[in-house]
Amino acid sequence: MRCFLGLPLPGAWRDGLRELTAELRPGLRSRLSWTRPENWHLTLKFLGEVEPDRLPDLKAALGGIFFAPFTLRAGDPGFFPDTRRPRVFWLGLSAGAAEAAALARSVDAALTPLGFEPEARPFSAHLTICRVKEPDPDDWAALAERAKKRPFPDARADRFVLWQSVLGAQGPTYRALAEYAAR
Repeated sequence: MRCFLGLPLPGAWRDGLRELTAELRPGLRSRLSWTRPENWHLTLKFLGEVEPDRLPDLKAALGGIFFAPFTLRAGDPGFFPDTRRPRVFWLGLSAGAAEAAALARSVDAALTPLGFEPEARPFSAHLTICRVKEPDPDDWAALAERAKKRPFPDARADRFVLWQSVLGAQGPTYRALAEYAAR
């Protein structure tokens, strides 16, 4: 099963993404794959394919992670790798990025003994708005400025989730396998 770990986002953020998508979508020429609001999360670690018989050890290792609740505050939008070659349009964090990075490092430390490789790239806290499938000459800087105006209330990160990602014709569907509360 295809699995990942992440921070769930509150309903107000999912509603905000729905409104933002509806506002940004008209007039764009590029072919984009928008994140479905019910799937919006902050990824801590992508695990890839995990054999079901490994889940008990995985869940036990994750249960040993301690972290304090923290505040997430939406920040500026951006693009991976950049506006010249956009592949991912994302929203950053102006609060909570350091705490999310520390939690991601704790996840790596807990899972490395189980054979999950630590991330090679530095952690970059971001919320994917959409993926650029086929770019066209859209005004990416103007798109980012429009997204920057969308307010999101502060959110409390007080748990992380082990999700299974089931790929389908309409995109992935996420199923929570386990949740881990801050403590």
